[in-house]
Amino acid sequence: MNLKSVFKGVVSSVLVFGLIAGTSTIPAFAESTESSSKDNATESGSYSGTEFQATYRLKKSNGAKLNFWIKNTGKVSVKISINGGQKRTLAPGKSGHISAPVGSLSSDYKFKAVPTPNGGKISISFRIAQKA
Repeated sequence: MNLKSVFKGVVSSVLVFGLIAGTSTIPAFAESTESSSKDNATESGSYSGTEFQATYRLKKSNGAKLNFWIKNTGKVSVKISINGGQKRTLAPGKSGHISAPVGSLSSDYKFKAVPTPNGGKISISFRIAQKA
């Protein structure tokens, strides 16, 4: 065995290890708008991308009403909804909210903001709150 073939083997092994290590860390840095289940929905922040979505498992004992407020800071209109209902569309530069009641049993509530009417990228500031 010569030194050249040993070197090629070591370089190949290092490259394979680097690829495996690199691909396993990608999910840690991937952006997600899916919220973990909590007993109470209170979240605020900003988002830019193709679709905002947050899901909470909620119960009425933590508040009987949900509010989803956004300010559209982007260039396309944004349609917001809670569980596919209570829809409202906000033009660029406008802000507003929608509300929904919380049922007696624990349930998942999905908050969405999507570009409308023809898709695109949205940019929003948002606040989700569960209140008495």
